[in-house]
Amino acid sequence: MRPSNGIRRGLLPGCLLACAALGHAEDLGDRWGTESREREYYRIISLPIPEELVLEAGAFTQLPDGRIAVGTRHGDIYLVSGVDGPRPEPTYELFASGLDEIFGLSPIEGGLMVTQSCELTSVTDSDGDGTADRFDTVSDGWGYENYHEYAFGAGPDDEGNRYVALGLSMSYHSRALFRGWVMKVTPEGETIPMASGLRSPGGIGFNETGDLFYMESQGPWNSSCSLKAITEGSFHGHPVSYNWYPFAPNMGDAPAVPESGSRIVIEREKVPELTPYAVVFPYIRMGRSIMGFALDHTGGRFGPFEDQIFLGDFSLSVLLRATTEKVNGVWQGACYPFREGLSTGLLDVAFTPEGNLIAGGTNRGWPVRGIEPFALERVEWTGKVPFEIERISILPDGFDVRFTLPVNPEVASDPKTWALGTFTHIYHAGYGGPEVDQTVPKVKSARVSDDGLTVRIRLDQLKKGHVHEFDLAAMRSAKGEELLHRDAYYTVNEIPAAAAPRAHPVPEDPRWLTYSAKDATEASPHVVFLAGDQEYRSEECMPMLARLFAEKHGMHTTVVFQQDEQGRVEPNAKIKWDDKAVEHDIPGLEYLRSADAVVFYTRLLSLPEAQLASIYGYLDSGKPILVVRTGNHGFIDWDYQVDGKRQRFGEDVAGGAFRGHHGRWSQDSTRATPVPANADHPVLRGVDDVWGPTDVYRTYPEGESLPRDCTALLMGQPLMSRNPTDAPNTDLEPLPVAWTKLWTGASGQTSRVFNTTMGSARDFQCEDMRRLLLNAVLWGLGREDEIQPDLDVDIVGTYEPRKSGFDYEALDVRPRKPAEFR
Repeated sequence: MRPSNGIRRGLLPGCLLACAALGHAEDLGDRWGTESREREYYRIISLPIPEELVLEAGAFTQLPDGRIAVGTRHGDIYLVSGVDGPRPEPTYELFASGLDEIFGLSPIEGGLMVTQSCELTSVTDSDGDGTADRFDTVSDGWGYENYHEYAFGAGPDDEGNRYVALGLSMSYHSRALFRGWVMKVTPEGETIPMASGLRSPGGIGFNETGDLFYMESQGPWNSSCSLKAITEGSFHGHPVSYNWYPFAPNMGDAPAVPESGSRIVIEREKVPELTPYAVVFPYIRMGRSIMGFALDHTGGRFGPFEDQIFLGDFSLSVLLRATTEKVNGVWQGACYPFREGLSTGLLDVAFTPEGNLIAGGTNRGWPVRGIEPFALERVEWTGKVPFEIERISILPDGFDVRFTLPVNPEVASDPKTWALGTFTHIYHAGYGGPEVDQTVPKVKSARVSDDGLTVRIRLDQLKKGHVHEFDLAAMRSAKGEELLHRDAYYTVNEIPAAAAPRAHPVPEDPRWLTYSAKDATEASPHVVFLAGDQEYRSEECMPMLARLFAEKHGMHTTVVFQQDEQGRVEPNAKIKWDDKAVEHDIPGLEYLRSADAVVFYTRLLSLPEAQLASIYGYLDSGKPILVVRTGNHGFIDWDYQVDGKRQRFGEDVAGGAFRGHHGRWSQDSTRATPVPANADHPVLRGVDDVWGPTDVYRTYPEGESLPRDCTALLMGQPLMSRNPTDAPNTDLEPLPVAWTKLWTGASGQTSRVFNTTMGSARDFQCEDMRRLLLNAVLWGLGREDEIQPDLDVDIVGTYEPRKSGFDYEALDVRPRKPAEFR
């Protein structure tokens, strides 16, 4: 065995004094300031170490009998019992000594596989006396001549292979064989060069899918610490180790030398072997010298972070989390603060049999915040779940951000809650480097999942090659809690491809109008408008709104019309009260099955059973129901039932039907304003003053009110005449003209319902009236996070609707083909 070039026990005190002075001289940055709150959720328990031991832990592993093996920088291995006790008084048994800078341990039959700077060694106890007596070299297929040439070990993998990550000979040299490489050691002992370009690894291990990663330290070609994925043939950014390619014929020729001063996203295109940082840990803010690697497979005993990677930082004495995901074949992910306030510099972390996290190390060699020269500490979950960012996952146009506790939906759905920025680093041969090329993405929308745990945010841009920084100081849980840690950092190497845009689900046909969503996505909703009244020109306003929603708000829309036998829109149709033989026809109702929302604007129609069945089926779908003006008395011969009881469309489904004109029909107009108590309802965002030349409907008897299950949004005040500047008719009280409710159909599924008794074609010349219906559709779809007070509701093209009324000849209201209303 080669003796350690590290400082031995007799020299330690002098080193500690030097390090303490250096630590005070060098700025280690600000603390997170969360330690006092972190204690509520994760306690730090000191594990006593006998006074005679200098235990600078560099590696941990859990043994089959529940003990923890601890390898030290001095080359000793201790077997420690009792680390999980309520008042720990662990015992330490020396298993082996004489090794060198141990940074990798794993159990084998009768002993341990040990990664030390010079070799991979099988250390076993052949006679069973509890002390190692065999030291067998498994692999020494690399060189070793400098104290900086550490070796970190991981494995075995499922095939029995072990892996060794080798540090350089200082930052700018690779003087010993394969320094700056990853080596694979097979079960047969064959040593295979696997990857190049490492600078100074601080740990190596597997993520939740069994893929291999290592921690890289800030320095040349690395402006921050980072987690990097290791694959055979990969190059990890530092070209000084290219000199060993002639000794690795399995690796082929050395990659092209990257250009110093560039950006890694650019150099990846030139150097195919170059593997980008999977997770960048912003320097100082998220560690300075990150070490160790432990995957949480505790089954929830360590809290809500199963399958996440835990790491320690040597300089700042803190613990960090990381999550990873593969996008377009490339690994990337996010890092998160976890726990500060540990006692010494951390060199390794590992989970114990009881699901606690053990951490240890030393504060010698470099500046360290923790003041203890060495320590072993246990971090345990108190059982109380902190409000944290649990993980971030990328989408084609944003992120899914999952939390450990449900969020306050109003706060989380407000784009102003989300403070994001991006940056990258100069990829260069110099040591470290600043954050550069900053951008500030705009959060376009934030949608909260039904369980309140995930928020889907859509951005105006994602920046490939950038770290996306989240500052969620304004976020609150459903119980009003602040996040324990407000920051997270996601590294974007690849952007997932958007799913194929959803095609318009209704074929083009002269009997109806279809408008395809501009910039359609896989999530583009399909909204169907039913136009079939005889008074308020639904045949004119429904196409205008369908076109607006398609061209400006990403919706596929379809307008179906009540038509005569010649396939013409029939706005002057007779109703059954005029002719008992009348049967109306709305071609295309079968496409309600593909609708995500339906706007009902019909009046006293008598439809055939097959068409009514399509409507009944939609009412059972749990999808939104939107009712405009005469839609609340839209049908005759209606026989929809729930549990054997007939349900009226207006009164039962929509929450109110026409009972009479509140005021003077065809003489009054209406000014509608928000109900103060409900002014913050999403449907009212940006809706301040709605005026229309239609009168107010009464939908309930005088002296009564809206049904209790309805939420009034707008109160309509009749005016003295049909001009927006007319005075209120003070003899007439204001009545509700817009409200929402829920409706549960025969299937048991519940729909969101919106009903407005305004909505003539000329009412929709009012900007706020158009905004009201757009907001209602988005709310009905559960997309209220997208409702902004300044959404574009400008009319597309020209819109000069005819007046309301039944004087069809004077108004030039007559049957026309649907295309004439496009």
